[in-house]
Amino acid sequence: MAKPSIWIHTSREKLGYADGINLFFGALLGANLGTLGAIPLDDYVVLIGMLAGLVMALRAVTLSERRLYAFGMLAFCLAILVAFLFVPTLRPDGLAEADVNRLGATLIIWILVATSVEFYPTRGGGDDQADA
Repeated sequence: MAKPSIWIHTSREKLGYADGINLFFGALLGANLGTLGAIPLDDYVVLIGMLAGLVMALRAVTLSERRLYAFGMLAFCLAILVAFLFVPTLRPDGLAEADVNRLGATLIIWILVATSVEFYPTRGGGDDQADA
């Protein structure tokens, strides 16, 4: 029997990578939010709500068997957040350009890394054995 390629993840490895990515970027997102001192409370609450929806949609992309639904929700949440951050009339007062750029960079890189892991080849079921 041929040995599986090292370039194809097991299902458990894929879940581990997704969890690690989400843990890291969740912490980074929290650090970015800690710098938002001048944004009014009502806008901050709206931003937190939108980010929570985006994070849940991104998590669904890495776990859902309904890919089209999960990616649709991710695109919807991302579109709302992008409008809130980058359309000048919708942007909260006191939100510095540097904060918007850091939040945007964090979210875009998170989405790119998470979706690349999602589309990376995976073999077998959830109980894959480690290569000997």
